[in-house]
Amino acid sequence: MPPSLHTMFGLPGRAAIVTGAGQGMGEAIARLFASVGAAVAICDIKAVEADAVARSIVATGGTAYAFAVDMADEAQVVAMMVDARKALGRLDILVNCAGLQDRNYLEDTTTPFWDRMMAVNLRGPMIATREAVAVMRADGTRGRIVNIASNSAFHAMAPSLLAYSTSKAAVAGLTRATAMEVVKDGITVNAVCPGNTATPGQMTSTGPAFSPERIAAFMPPIGRQGTAGDVAAAVLYLAGDAAGFITGQTLVVDGGQLNC
Repeated sequence: MPPSLHTMFGLPGRAAIVTGAGQGMGEAIARLFASVGAAVAICDIKAVEADAVARSIVATGGTAYAFAVDMADEAQVVAMMVDARKALGRLDILVNCAGLQDRNYLEDTTTPFWDRMMAVNLRGPMIATREAVAVMRADGTRGRIVNIASNSAFHAMAPSLLAYSTSKAAVAGLTRATAMEVVKDGITVNAVCPGNTATPGQMTSTGPAFSPERIAAFMPPIGRQGTAGDVAAAVLYLAGDAAGFITGQTLVVDGGQLNC
């Protein structure tokens, strides 16, 4: 008898940590996970927003806990992983969604700017992954790790995205290398690579403004911007049983921008 859709795409009894879940893609991922049965740790540098999302999920019958964390601070990331695992009671899924998209041209890219981008977008996910894998191995959990990269990991989308694009290319590399190391533990590691997606973080990113011509070029062939829900659906697929035979892959969710 073939597996049911509920078995393939539901997450009953699972526990997930989602970083950057106070808004945007992370929030959409956390809400979708909760709607299909997962208990979720809402982790974000914005404590008020994280708490609001967690309260909203609980109010609709879900299970969620809020944790404030700066992904650039190793001690905070380690402590968050410990506290979230304790609150959830187990750990089945980690989604590394927290990130920055601030912009600077090469000639204006200072080392502090570069280092902050790499600390949040790359080092933070590595630390969270390291700690999650340790928990999954200790518990004997055949877990799922999903990283949020970007289609700019594979193609330079615009001037001023130098640091961002480099960090996301590194996330794609981190995904593949980690997948190789943990496959023997039954843990899968994959990445979702969004294209032009409307999120609060995108709208508040700092740096040089894009020209109207550049903004027009961002519109994918499918004819609309992506949504946080588009990304969340892809993450749910990779986090559930339907994708149990997939690891080390990068799933591009960009409306055909790279290939059409």
